[in-house]
Amino acid sequence: MRGGLIPLAPYMLLTTVGEALRVSAAVTAVALAVFGFVKGRFTGATPLRSAVQTTLIGGLAATAAFAIARAIS
Repeated sequence: MRGGLIPLAPYMLLTTVGEALRVSAAVTAVALAVFGFVKGRFTGATPLRSAVQTTLIGGLAATAAFAIARAIS
């Protein structure tokens, strides 16, 4: 539940949706990179590679979810 606040916080704090979307995407990408790096450190994988993979996969998943939601709304 708390992890969901990372991408939603900009929408609660900023006044325009466009600005909130950009900030949300940037903050989410940074959070994914940090989580991936930490995951790499704990699993024995190369932390930088793990960070890049987590960011790419999470970014693609977020993009797909956004596109699907936009298509059906």
